[in-house]
Amino acid sequence: MILQEEFKKSGYKDILVGDTASEYEIDLEDIFELNHKPEELLSIFISEQRDELFFLLDGDLEEIDSLCDCWDDRIRVFTIINGKSKALHKLKYNIVQLIVYSEDTPDKSREGNLLISRKIIIKGDMADKEQIVIDDDEVIELPFHMIPVDAFAPDEEQMKQLSQLLPEDEDLLELLEKKRKKVNRKEKEGVLDKSFEVQDYEKIKEWLER
Repeated sequence: MILQEEFKKSGYKDILVGDTASEYEIDLEDIFELNHKPEELLSIFISEQRDELFFLLDGDLEEIDSLCDCWDDRIRVFTIINGKSKALHKLKYNIVQLIVYSEDTPDKSREGNLLISRKIIIKGDMADKEQIVIDDDEVIELPFHMIPVDAFAPDEEQMKQLSQLLPEDEDLLELLEKKRKKVNRKEKEGVLDKSFEVQDYEKIKEWLER
């Protein structure tokens, strides 16, 4: 699936596009020089409720630790400058660095570092950086991603196979339900014998031999 489309489907907008930043009362100059947008910065997505900000970064251009440190510094400056801004009030503690890599798996230990911003590191095909392709195993890392209900639906083929394993004889089905019929208990020479009646045993045997 396409990463950017997942953001859009969840109501996020890229504030690097057009005048979107101004609409959300965010001054991009507080993040970078407008004439020198950092090469690793692919998008900045803001949630519909204006309470989350995702910095989409290219993890192939720089070592992960250096990249995280650099953007933590930028984000720190941004939050300090806009400390009294109402627009930043809800965003302040929900800023995420979403780093996408396409080559060898990097050290993901920085994901545990929540200083300044949260870090999420995922793998994607960045042949086209405007349409990054990610696998299902990666998309579930996105905190806003909702797993489709049909993903929990029972496997129809397995259900069919299981139903074929159950006995068709209604008497036998009733017999196998413990709440409806208990096994016969007999004590013989001090030993408690828990067994079915002969006719019940024959029914079970016949079913198992099919």
